[in-house]
Amino acid sequence: MTDKAYKKYRKHNKVFSLPDELRKSVDEMLLDTSITYLDISKWLAEKGQPISKSTIGRYALETKQLAHRLLETQARVQELVKVAKHNQDDEGLTEAALQISVHKLSERIALIEEELDDLPPEAAIDLMIKLSRAKAYKDKIYATLKSEFERAYESFKKSVYAELQEHYPEVAAKLIEIADETLGKVYEK
Repeated sequence: MTDKAYKKYRKHNKVFSLPDELRKSVDEMLLDTSITYLDISKWLAEKGQPISKSTIGRYALETKQLAHRLLETQARVQELVKVAKHNQDDEGLTEAALQISVHKLSERIALIEEELDDLPPEAAIDLMIKLSRAKAYKDKIYATLKSEFERAYESFKKSVYAELQEHYPEVAAKLIEIADETLGKVYEK
């Protein structure tokens, strides 16, 4: 292991440091496909902000990628909300949220290679271990809840059978049949 301190070097595009009014104008110019990066660069130079056409191009690419990632994340969150509204299933919500987290981490690893070059292997391993622990914890909670549910179900069957069997055997049998069907539906999830 090296004693070298981890330093995060992040490239900052000069366009982000422009005054808000100028940056908004650049954003509007980028939406107009008849205006070239060179035109924008010349316009900025006239405004006292010399920025190269290459820097303008990188800024356009960065903002386009950011907008795309935001739209993808918004779509995933909307899907999660749909699952929440329709299923009311904590297990399904937990699994969906975990999948979104794993996907976003994988996407980040794939898209930000220059940052990963400086990321110590221990930090990447630590992230993966935390995700594994979250999954293991979720599975443990599910197993515990399933066990408690089964105990409660058995207690219910005994109580129903004890109370109704003597005077209403058909009702007791029907209630236990319904409970068995319901238990099967719970396990299908």
